[in-house]
Amino acid sequence: MGIDESRLVPLKDPEETTKALEKGPHKGGIAAYVDERAYIELFLSTRCDFSVIGQEFTRNGWGFAFPRDSPLALDMSTAILELAENGDLQRIHDKWLLRRACLSQGAKLEVDRLNLRSFWGLYLVCGLACLLALLIYLFQTLRQYKKHDPEELESSSGQGASGSTRLQTFLSFVDEKEEIVKTRSKRRQMERISYRSTSEVGSSVISNKEFSLSSLSRIDSANEV
Repeated sequence: MGIDESRLVPLKDPEETTKALEKGPHKGGIAAYVDERAYIELFLSTRCDFSVIGQEFTRNGWGFAFPRDSPLALDMSTAILELAENGDLQRIHDKWLLRRACLSQGAKLEVDRLNLRSFWGLYLVCGLACLLALLIYLFQTLRQYKKHDPEELESSSGQGASGSTRLQTFLSFVDEKEEIVKTRSKRRQMERISYRSTSEVGSSVISNKEFSLSSLSRIDSANEV
């Protein structure tokens, strides 16, 4: 079972076992009692304060030993098989090993189970992680919203705009798909770049015209002289 032998305590009889379980490990007793399934059921049949927890360690059954070639082996096997088939074996088990005394007294068998308090630390960590993820998402969304359309942001946050209008604009931006937002942002960036290029070309053309006019005026003045 993987338990150190120094932690195992030998017990002589059911009464000593009962006292050790009632004391518990902190008062010199035991935390659990390990024995054969039949002995455990017989022990629990008259002690309602204890219960079986977990599955059995082994699946080995009980049997009778006879000398080799004994004629009783076949008769016993046949009798046990008949008892199992007609239900008498289960009735014998229920009569002697079933905890009818506990049920008649109305006792409630309480088993140590993990309740919600046992997981408060896990819930706290999960809640903090979710809150942190939400804050990061809101920060990234606000940052992307500011880069999305500064002019629209300024118009929605102006003096005439109400809080509900700004909130509605922000929620509309959040509701849009990410691909649509990226495509729109790229298109607006390209429009700004093309507008700047057009403005620079127009400025250079105007400056060239002014330079040509000034040159012509200088030539005319020279001819008159």
